[in-house]
Amino acid sequence: MRWMWVWIMVALAACTSGDRKRPAGQAGKLVEPQGEVLFAEEFKDLSNWHHEGAGRIFIPEPGILRIECIGSQQGGVGAQAFCRLDFPDGIAIEYDLKVLTNNGLIITFVAMKGLEGEDMIAGLPPREGRFDEYTGADARLRSYHVSVSRYDDTGKHTGVSNWRRNPGLHLMGQGPDLCKEIRQWYRIRIVKDGGLLQLGVNGQLAHEFTDPGELATPLPTDGKVGFRAIGANVQALIRNFRVVALR
Repeated sequence: MRWMWVWIMVALAACTSGDRKRPAGQAGKLVEPQGEVLFAEEFKDLSNWHHEGAGRIFIPEPGILRIECIGSQQGGVGAQAFCRLDFPDGIAIEYDLKVLTNNGLIITFVAMKGLEGEDMIAGLPPREGRFDEYTGADARLRSYHVSVSRYDDTGKHTGVSNWRRNPGLHLMGQGPDLCKEIRQWYRIRIVKDGGLLQLGVNGQLAHEFTDPGELATPLPTDGKVGFRAIGANVQALIRNFRVVALR
């Protein structure tokens, strides 16, 4: 009878676990957004975008944003392009990326806002574009960010892509950098669903993590999305940018 009771308890536990809601992205699957398109950028002009730091952003042809950072170094002053709109949690950020040079990297910031909820553009003093202004322990901003097309300043591909949480530049996750070739278009998808963050490239899940919420500061939730180009010579093109609700 004792063994029969153990078997019954194991069977009940298995049935119950099947009823639990599986978190998005479990079992190594890239989340497919099911909700409405919250924003789609045609890049006719730069009215929806804010540039700060070095370099420049411009529209070389309709439908494409170009971001350049030349003559800097990693950790230094970069070229930032932030979408002026604020986006909620539970989103997928999608865009095509083509990097033209191999002397630096591209970072995407997610859920960027001030520590007290301020608008990062209108609610805080202007920044020079140094990395520590966005990520350092004393930064006045909260966000996650992920790096892709990650070359060092000498032109060597590092092979890895990092997820970090700010302020404090906390390493939250790491995986392969699937953007290995210059002058090639890649379709990027970044999923932000509470503490779950995913990076997808060409429909493939590159890596993901779930924030355990162990840091003293609140989890980044909503806010702005933006790009940072940083390195000795970074020139990149972005097109078909959109933000889609997950549900």
